[in-house]
Amino acid sequence: METSMEQARDVMAEATATVTALLQGNHLTTASRTELLDFAIAAGALLRTAQAALILTTAEAEERSAGAGLDRFDVSCGCRNVNELMQRTTGAAPTTVKNWSRLGKLVREDLGMTGDRRPARFPALRDALLSGRIGADGLAAATGALDAIRDRVPADHLALADQALAEVTATGEGEEIVLRDEVGEFGDWGALIPDANPVTAQRRVPVMTDTLRVHAGAWATALDQDGAEPQDERARRLRGLYFGTAQDGLVPIRGRLLPDVAAQLQTLIDAINNPHGKEKGVRFRESHEPALSDDRTIGQRAHDALATALTIAASSDVPIIGGAAPTLVVHVTEESLASGTGWAHVTGADATGTNVPVPITVANHTACVGAVQRVITGTNGRVLATTITDRIFNATQRRAIIARDHTCIIPGCHTPARWCEFHHVTEWKDGGPTSIDNGVLLCWNHHRYINTNGWHIRIKNGAPEVQAPDWYDHTQTPRIPART
Repeated sequence: METSMEQARDVMAEATATVTALLQGNHLTTASRTELLDFAIAAGALLRTAQAALILTTAEAEERSAGAGLDRFDVSCGCRNVNELMQRTTGAAPTTVKNWSRLGKLVREDLGMTGDRRPARFPALRDALLSGRIGADGLAAATGALDAIRDRVPADHLALADQALAEVTATGEGEEIVLRDEVGEFGDWGALIPDANPVTAQRRVPVMTDTLRVHAGAWATALDQDGAEPQDERARRLRGLYFGTAQDGLVPIRGRLLPDVAAQLQTLIDAINNPHGKEKGVRFRESHEPALSDDRTIGQRAHDALATALTIAASSDVPIIGGAAPTLVVHVTEESLASGTGWAHVTGADATGTNVPVPITVANHTACVGAVQRVITGTNGRVLATTITDRIFNATQRRAIIARDHTCIIPGCHTPARWCEFHHVTEWKDGGPTSIDNGVLLCWNHHRYINTNGWHIRIKNGAPEVQAPDWYDHTQTPRIPART
């Protein structure tokens, strides 16, 4: 029986009300394991169907809004374009609507010159979308690589790939899930799945998006044997890395890396974050207490690993700039550095190329591993005098400290010496000497935040001792870190 728009609208409203009532009633917290799985499967099916509806609705709205004049669908609805119209009607973000529009072009059946509907670019995957086997993410994964080569391969070859990927969505993955007759206060969840029997519905878990992406990539590679060169040329043109303007103490970056560059960076980050393949965590030589996991997020750990790599690169054989190796310059007044309050400034840290304010801790961290140049200026800004104080550990001192510490001395951190920085236990600005008995190895992360992360270091009888944060070691006993 054909369903009218009014009937579909009423069914969707009823389903929405049913699910909303269940969620508001907090019934998920009391659901059994099977009930929760069944509900997730049914909600996923509903999501895929809703996405298909919105993709095709966006496509239809764009077709009705083509051309010029006040009779355009979007303009007649009081919107400047279809994207705004869909934002207002669905509450979706502009980027989400843009994605619906892009996917709609792949599966809509356009009107031909004769008024007849022409097949979609990917008719088999269109059927998979309309039947609820895939949603927006699945369609994007299945068509991305194929649409990129559409103009370089025969249409019948592309049709084979389209059909093969649609068959993957029909096969699905995992065991067959049976939705039992769960009729209760909120009705039968199985009824939320299209064509489900009111008593029992059998559905396979939908194919994963990544699986479709892998299959599509394999087909694209097989069909487009000569596509590597054009793709590489396009990638070469599109590669880039850009700095934004500093906001909230952070400088946003954006860009796209060539695959081999991205792989090198990822390998380097992995190596720095876990150089010995050891389990992260805190441990002391004489302690048998449980390990403390690294509480940084994946993104934070990647950021800190990149900072370590940049520090290593800057001290290596790199091109000079201004007659010297690349040098990070941090400006701070002597009063602010002494008091530990106020702001320092980093030059050229964002897209503006101007001074970006940073905390005093950044000045302390930078100065701990580099030289300090005092510039005395007059009230009118004229430079009156300059002095340079070398506070860098020399080669002999570094070799001795490395032989003693081996790695970052914070227990559980296995960052090797070659990736560590040399830290003054008693700060140089507080009178601490640049000597072996006042220097220890710290990784970039622990060095940067040593004054705020709860760890304390001292040198006793020429050997470093570490005191853990009080929440971890309530005895606050300085301990000798284990050597690795």
